[in-house]
Amino acid sequence: MVVASDCRPAEPRSEFETLFGDGAAAFLIGDSDVAVSIDGSYTTSSEFMDVWRLEGERYHRTAQDRFVQLEGYVTYVPQAVSALFQKYSLKAKDFTKLVLAAPNARRQTEIARRLGFDVNTQLQDSLFSTVGHTGTASAPMMLVAALEEAKPGDKLLFVNWSDGVDAYILSVTEQIEKVRDRRGIKGHLASKMMLPTYGHYMRFRDMMQTGGPEGETTAHRLWREHTQILRFHGHKCRQCGAIQYPMQHVCNYCFAKGDFEEIRLSDRKGPVFSFSMEERAPVPDLPMVMVVVDFEGGGRFFTRLTDRDPKTIDIGMPVELTFRYMHEAAGIKNYFWEARPVRC
Repeated sequence: MVVASDCRPAEPRSEFETLFGDGAAAFLIGDSDVAVSIDGSYTTSSEFMDVWRLEGERYHRTAQDRFVQLEGYVTYVPQAVSALFQKYSLKAKDFTKLVLAAPNARRQTEIARRLGFDVNTQLQDSLFSTVGHTGTASAPMMLVAALEEAKPGDKLLFVNWSDGVDAYILSVTEQIEKVRDRRGIKGHLASKMMLPTYGHYMRFRDMMQTGGPEGETTAHRLWREHTQILRFHGHKCRQCGAIQYPMQHVCNYCFAKGDFEEIRLSDRKGPVFSFSMEERAPVPDLPMVMVVVDFEGGGRFFTRLTDRDPKTIDIGMPVELTFRYMHEAAGIKNYFWEARPVRC
């Protein structure tokens, strides 16, 4: 599996605050029944300092913008793509789509035209206007978006830029139809929520002191209960069939002792059974909404509801689970499972 993920905080009131976005993409690599085949590639390496961040620093650094683009991106990307064309005797017209990483939309369009591509029909959307520039994940996310629309037989040119250029010739196979059910880029964009204020953004980015008690954790507790905390496993009583979380020695329903089957609950959905709202709580997004979820197939879970609009919460609303960062304590970053409205 290849995973690309990035979250780059931008310095407040900088131009990058409106440009940057967060995102991730993942691909399974194999040699049989593939949805996309790699038919060729060309790679160049260049120790070109354009964007970097020192260890321990919160915000990134960048060289002078015009220098970075003209001496770096605009120079090396066309050279690499031209070398790929020559190596495999190809032209721009041989490709259905060009997936081209770029520092901004203007440079992407400029280079695509220079390489002979039709920017109206062949150039893949950069996602800058809907997601933002997601750094490491930018080009992989564009590739995912292109594959969501691709048809068997399509040929894609995938070009990424970072300390050099990687260019790949990709062919879409019949197997692409088997992965159409992914939520992907379209699904996430269709179900995204807008933050109501800049203050919300500042609090979510931990750029504003909000106070409140610090969380608690211990390494031995995380080790002892990792199947419940990280994998979100519960258990099913072999005597009465009741599903319970957290795991206990005695069944809450039939009082059988120690006769359970461990089961996974992280992929379950269900309706909201009850909920409450707390207007004064140490969370970045008030009110804090707590819900009891009735899992499909049995079991209940009491947790926080995130990615929600308090005005639309109601009994019976379908929710799913999501793995989220909770707090840092004792030098440990703690994650746990929360509920959120089901995304399309």
